[in-house]
Amino acid sequence: MKIGILIKEFEKLENWELRIFDYLLNSDFFDLVLLIKDGRKISSKNSKKLIKKAIYNKNFFGKLIFHTHSWFERKIFKFKKLENKESIISRLKLIETIDLSPKSKGYLDIFDNKHAKLINKYKLDIILLHEFNIIKGPILNSSKYGIWSFHHADNSINRGRPAGFYETFLNQKYVGITLQQLSETLDSGRIIDKGFFNTHWSFIKTNNLILESSVSLLIKNLEKLRNSKFETIESMVYYNPLYKVPTFTVALRYILKFYFTLLKKIIQYLKSQIIGLRYHSWTLVLGKGNFLNSNLYKLKALKISRNEFWADPFIFSFNNKKYVFFENFEYKKNKGKISCCELDGLELKNTKDVLDLEYHLSYPFIFKKNNDIFLMPESSSNNCLEIYKCVDFPTKWKIHKTKFEGQKIIDATIFEDNNGDSWLFFNKQASEYSSPHAELFIYKIEDFETFNLVPHSKNPIYIDSRVARSAGPIFKHNENFCRPSQANIYGYYGHALNINKIKKLTLNEYEEDKITTVYPNFFKNLSGIHHLHQTEDDLFIFDIACNAKL
Repeated sequence: MKIGILIKEFEKLENWELRIFDYLLNSDFFDLVLLIKDGRKISSKNSKKLIKKAIYNKNFFGKLIFHTHSWFERKIFKFKKLENKESIISRLKLIETIDLSPKSKGYLDIFDNKHAKLINKYKLDIILLHEFNIIKGPILNSSKYGIWSFHHADNSINRGRPAGFYETFLNQKYVGITLQQLSETLDSGRIIDKGFFNTHWSFIKTNNLILESSVSLLIKNLEKLRNSKFETIESMVYYNPLYKVPTFTVALRYILKFYFTLLKKIIQYLKSQIIGLRYHSWTLVLGKGNFLNSNLYKLKALKISRNEFWADPFIFSFNNKKYVFFENFEYKKNKGKISCCELDGLELKNTKDVLDLEYHLSYPFIFKKNNDIFLMPESSSNNCLEIYKCVDFPTKWKIHKTKFEGQKIIDATIFEDNNGDSWLFFNKQASEYSSPHAELFIYKIEDFETFNLVPHSKNPIYIDSRVARSAGPIFKHNENFCRPSQANIYGYYGHALNINKIKKLTLNEYEEDKITTVYPNFFKNLSGIHHLHQTEDDLFIFDIACNAKL
């Protein structure tokens, strides 16, 4: 497939754009054949007009304070540049390039028939928009699948800019991305797909997150074209205001909020270091019966040492005893290890360390296969998926298999369906700055000995931090299989817990319906609930995050 890009000057390209172009340059299916640059030259006379227009803009001081603070925020967080940036640019310079000079009319760039005929000669399948303003004219129809463009927001909630600002400023539940096929109707392009992500208290962090995470959304939909699958839906009614660069008052309110939050976090850090208070610190809760029919406020949380938190619990039976395996995070070492306890009624005793390595471990998914016991902890800090085999239960394990070397695989979970087929669910973080919570992948396990895997045709199944990330073993409820997942929303990691009923699972289909979302409202000072293990013998355990004191 032939790809063209409406592209800005190379030195102005951002990390996320370079990652897209790198993917296209290395693809065996897509052929990047044309770069289209803005051929209009800004004269000194025009530049003076632009400066004068900016100065006399009624929101001059709002823009000034907003952009000045945004620059400073970027200095605080210091995002790294892509290591292979120069290599990507050197390859881009080899691609055929043309300059086009559309007519400008306000925010519109209007291309005429001559421009469209010139592009038609290249017989492009897709044009990607990374330069120019709002596109108008016959160029919209000069490629088979049209011009694809990102609106870095959920266009049913936020139309305008800056990307990620108002979601952060207004404390919205999530921030979205809309991939659209441009049309003649302003702000109402045909929707190709959407992704959803958790906000950060910093606008700049939210902005960088959605830019970096948008790469996966584009690649997912480009890959669909391998099977000639291309569908769009129309944009629905929009009833919110058109968001613009913040006014002076809004910018000032955001800046005050930013520094208040920053100061609050500094104070919390000092309190944690000096007097041992912990914020968003996890502990475990045990209960009998069925989680979905329980009154959670009647349960009691486990009190643990201030020097650690416990999370991601899994119950496992061995020699007529029950054990709980969990992540044991040590604050002094700033990393997690895998520990276990014996389960006596609803009490935990005899804590032992199971795996304590140089890197962080969590989510100890433990399972039995062919009389052998395996442990598959989350080891994304070591950039692979690790599977251990038990030598002496519960404390001695040896490495059995590694998979997905060089990739950050998160919270891997194995599920066996009613047909006896086994499936591997996990999340994957695409890049350093993209979301670790948004992309759900499914693979069918063809052979356990070799751990041969067949990918689902729709991977990633979700790009959605509200529902994608696994939150414990899949369990059966009322003859239905239920998948627990995290709801990463409202700026918190692991804020709430979804229970999703699996309706259909094959190598080409996956469907689930959300049964419920459990919010951390049942105890005081809670900020999260993000993992559940429901056993077949009416026992369940979950974790909760507490602020300061429970």
